[in-house]
Amino acid sequence: MSKKLDYILKQLESEKNQTKIKKFNIALSFLAIFFIARLYSEFNLTSFKITNRFTLALVIQLVVLFLSYKIWRNFLINNNVEINSSYLDNWSQANINKYIPGGLGLSITRFSIAKNLSMDSKKLFFGMIEDQFKGILIVFPFIIASFIFVSELQKNYFYLFSIVLTLYLLSKISNKYSKKLNFKSLFSKNFIFIFLSNITQVGVNFLVLSTLLESTNVQLIYISILYSVSASLSLIFIGSPAGLGIRELIFYIYSSNLLTNEIMLSYLFLIRIIFIVTDVSFYLLSKLLIKIR
Repeated sequence: MSKKLDYILKQLESEKNQTKIKKFNIALSFLAIFFIARLYSEFNLTSFKITNRFTLALVIQLVVLFLSYKIWRNFLINNNVEINSSYLDNWSQANINKYIPGGLGLSITRFSIAKNLSMDSKKLFFGMIEDQFKGILIVFPFIIASFIFVSELQKNYFYLFSIVLTLYLLSKISNKYSKKLNFKSLFSKNFIFIFLSNITQVGVNFLVLSTLLESTNVQLIYISILYSVSASLSLIFIGSPAGLGIRELIFYIYSSNLLTNEIMLSYLFLIRIIFIVTDVSFYLLSKLLIKIR
């Protein structure tokens, strides 16, 4: 089993296969962007409302980024990775570099933190894989169950339940494979942070959506969950800059029967603005905090 796993990892790590994967995903991202851009060109977007809720969503999104930073920091500490720069500086820089097509900026930045790369490269590689795919792993049970449950209220409750259960199972399973691969899993000692980051992100989505759509809280929460699921699914496509285009296309497919095109496109625009503004703000705040120290 370990030999097969080593072979798969070597194939994934090979420059030839990585190039093919990134080219495919970038091409898919551009096609998705083209599709969404066509939708924007056909509709007048008049639903924008910058309210106190929108401002609160910006603040809470910064909390989401802080939780994501804590998850990666804990992984590095648990794996005894000797660093040659600040944890905060490294993560905030990598978070900005995710906007570079191909995923090279994010990867190179995260690897650059290690003093002894020859010793820690495998640990960082495994951690990056877990970090990249943790979103889809967590929401996978919800995706399956969404075809079974009928009411949106049931789906909302199941989303909460499935995250807790899936995280618990992942923490148990990851202990086994991480021992064989000689590293400590990202899911180790990060249960609370991963759970809070997912729930808080849904809260941000909810606040933005509530400025555009007058509906029941149950439906608003459900649509907010669908956006989080779409964002998680888009992370499969490594190389796409911050899931640009792909995330929006997945959400469009998911919620086209729940939102008018005007509301949906307004929402997609506003939520992207929040992500970009908070990513840049977190980066600048990190630089300021490091300078003060």
